[in-house]
Amino acid sequence: MENAKGDEIVFGEKDMEEGMGSQNDPMVIRTHIANFVVHKVLVDNWSYVDILFMDVLRKMEIGIASLRPVNIPFVGFGGSEIIPLGTIDLPVLIGTEPQRKTMMVKFLVVDTPFAYNVILERPGLNLFRAVVSTFHLKMKFQTAHGTGEVKCDQKEARRCYNLSIKKGIEKRSNYQEQLVTNTQEAKECKRTKVMERIEPVEEHKEIELDSWGMGEDNKNRCAS
Repeated sequence: MENAKGDEIVFGEKDMEEGMGSQNDPMVIRTHIANFVVHKVLVDNWSYVDILFMDVLRKMEIGIASLRPVNIPFVGFGGSEIIPLGTIDLPVLIGTEPQRKTMMVKFLVVDTPFAYNVILERPGLNLFRAVVSTFHLKMKFQTAHGTGEVKCDQKEARRCYNLSIKKGIEKRSNYQEQLVTNTQEAKECKRTKVMERIEPVEEHKEIELDSWGMGEDNKNRCAS
């Protein structure tokens, strides 16, 4: 790819640094958004929307009232459905002088816990005409003053990755605990209902069933 000066965007040995190409780190960078330095920006290309998390807007003191409403849910992280709060256009600056570039990026704003602050996806990357090399952990883009570039912050990338794994494990653990609890309660309630349906054909004496966990307290709790 060529930029405004006719230079080609290429990646080669000079772009290699120690540890790159062997760790499979995610591409995480630092950028400027609306005159704020924003860390933990994940550069990805799997989605059709650029995502910004509400915590970032809160720190920028930008309220929900500034968002344009949107009623289309999308499948988020872990396969769950997420209802976005809205969209907002913000200036994003990448690179360093003189090879830097600013573009207005349309972000979809969501309010959900995540390891990253921003996810720069295909629309944003195409606005900057950026080319990403996950092997070199570097992003290059066209400017009027030559080829600009942004390097991956590997320390931040690994920290974010470990945090996302931890949150995923905690989420699965909570889900499994809830599933086990619900299953146990369902079995207990089912057993109670079965016992309640048994009716003797003759006179009978009342028998305590507390040793089975079937006392009145338990029957009332399950039926509620």
